[in-house]
Amino acid sequence: MRYLPLLWASLWRKPIRSVLTVLSIAVAFLLFGLLHGVISAFDGTISKLGDTRLRVMNRANILAAMPISYEARIASVPGVRKTVHITVFVGYYQDRKNGVSIAALDVDSFLDALPQLRVPADQRAAMRRTRTGALVGYELAKRFNWHIGDRITLHSALWVDEHGSSDWPVDIVGFCNAGPDDDRQFANEVYMNYEYLDSARATGKGTVHQFIASIDDPAHASDIAIAIDRMFANSSYETQTLNEKEWITNALRQTGDVRFFVDAIIGAVMFTLLFLAGNTMAQSVRDRLAELGLLKALGFRDGTVALLVVLESTALALVGATLGLAASALTFPTVFGSLGAFGPTPLPLEVHVAGLGIALLMAILSAAIPALEARRLTVAEALAGH
Repeated sequence: MRYLPLLWASLWRKPIRSVLTVLSIAVAFLLFGLLHGVISAFDGTISKLGDTRLRVMNRANILAAMPISYEARIASVPGVRKTVHITVFVGYYQDRKNGVSIAALDVDSFLDALPQLRVPADQRAAMRRTRTGALVGYELAKRFNWHIGDRITLHSALWVDEHGSSDWPVDIVGFCNAGPDDDRQFANEVYMNYEYLDSARATGKGTVHQFIASIDDPAHASDIAIAIDRMFANSSYETQTLNEKEWITNALRQTGDVRFFVDAIIGAVMFTLLFLAGNTMAQSVRDRLAELGLLKALGFRDGTVALLVVLESTALALVGATLGLAASALTFPTVFGSLGAFGPTPLPLEVHVAGLGIALLMAILSAAIPALEARRLTVAEALAGH
């Protein structure tokens, strides 16, 4: 504590330089928080996926269709307990910027297969009665100010009806995962009746995009997946069967190696920042040679003078990193929610910990050479301005 006045005076000796350095660090850690946060949040979402469900899709393309008749054949494979079909809608609400994750399916079967998806019994019954009904995630409903009983129009980039329109009106009959402890992943999606879509669409009747197969034993997942794919080998619609974690990972890889790009960007930013901080500290020491020599003349040890340089670098780095990570925490839920199905998610704690750890390491590395120079400095050299 006794060194705080000295540290404070050092930081504000050149206030513009200190402020600009802190702002540069803050911007770098804002970028770090957002990019690394996306990867961590994806990893957290994937880790929550079940290992007792397999995803069956067309081997050619994730959006290539398969006959709905495959469902009964998949259900006959030993080890499969239940099957559910899903048709991807690829839609948005009002504006293309408002992309929404929408699926057409048999709601009762889907709710039975995914216990994490929670809908009150009366709303589930209303969905069963209403051909144009839709269950919407509670977080999504709050975002667009939707209420039960509202009729909304969803626009599809994939399906048109028999009149050539891509507009699909649906009636909101219930909310998904409205409870405080419910999984937020399922609170940002829309589910509509498959019969409604299939009977009205102009093309693709009797087809679906995916099947979810619930299995008895995760240990046999690989054998069951192989058996399913063999069943449809050499057919017009060959399949690829993956467990849910592999399915999500595979879907992300189709956009490229996201983790590699993120790490490359963060690495380049941090490498540049290290040189910026190191140059700042070197310049700070050069500007204060006489002052450092005076401290040594007053009895300050060489190690103490070097420590003051390191503390100055640490203060700049931690203040900047804290500001950047705080800005990331404020903006991350909106940024991650804009990606679609996952919805607003807080910045993972490990991102804060990793960020502060990197800031501390950067502070030590950037101050290493200036601190060593300050330690070796003699009183005569300092007062002579060397």
